[in-house]
Amino acid sequence: MEELHKVGLFIDDIYRLRVENPVLIGNKIKVKQECLKYSKNLKIFKKLAYNFCKVSKLFAKDVDKEKLLGIGTQNHLKTISYQRQSEHQVFRNEIFEKTVELERLKIELQYMQRIESDQNEIINNFFVNQY
Repeated sequence: MEELHKVGLFIDDIYRLRVENPVLIGNKIKVKQECLKYSKNLKIFKKLAYNFCKVSKLFAKDVDKEKLLGIGTQNHLKTISYQRQSEHQVFRNEIFEKTVELERLKIELQYMQRIESDQNEIINNFFVNQY
């Protein structure tokens, strides 16, 4: 049997003549099974990684969409704020113009009252002098 080992031939447990060492064949089968298990686990990992990438892309799209909506809302609020400020300024200007016009009308009223008073005095003097 040792002579067969020297030549590279081996007899297995069921007395068959083999070219490979039976001890190595068992290890070879174990390694093959481990490789198959590793291959299955790798396929599962690839599937999980692919699904994760898919979900993260969808999440990124949703985040970008919400980000754009947020920016749009922020710009809209800034626009409204600027509109309110300009309206406020317009109202202030109108109040100022109306106040100036009111003062002008008060002065004009005083002037007209003075004229009326002077004219009434002239009329009264005229009637008094006539009688």
